Amino acid sequence: MSLVVPSKTIVLKIKEFVGDNGRIPLKREITYYKAARARFGTWNKAIKAAGFDPNPVMFANRHIANDGHECDSFSEKIIDDWMFEKGIEHKRDVPYPGNKGFTCDFVIGNKWIEFFGLAGQHKKYDLLKRRKLNLVKRYNIDLVKLFPDDIFPQNKLNLVLNA
Repeated sequence: MSLVVPSKTIVLKIKEFVGDNGRIPLKREITYYKAARARFGTWNKAIKAAGFDPNPVMFANRHIANDGHECDSFSEKIIDDWMFEKGIEHKRDVPYPGNKGFTCDFVIGNKWIEFFGLAGQHKKYDLLKRRKLNLVKRYNIDLVKLFPDDIFPQNKLNLVLNA
């Protein structure tokens, strides 16, 4: 038997998250995501009901990190901002050797860092991921793979990146 979560509770939780974090929550970050979809029809409609503008469609907008780097997703912005706050020098969108049009999300010294935010969700994305991993293997690149679980619901970048 599932609990019915009132619309007011969902809206309140979204507003609390915004108050605590200064931004709207991603669906991975809130425990009432399924209830929000059931009550409002979509996650974006729940965000609107709470009085906020929803995040744009995937890859529609670039996100500018606090250090001025352009990021492909809000999750990459979170990673970039974390590095900036820690004073970690990093580069964005570094071309892979044998440049096949692929770039790496972040590079810190000799360590390459990819955020695989959509792994397992889109076939085309998974194909691109495999191609990148083949380049990593071929050129013996020291790669750290990041996934949504490394950021949501709790940021674990300190542990994953040993910072």
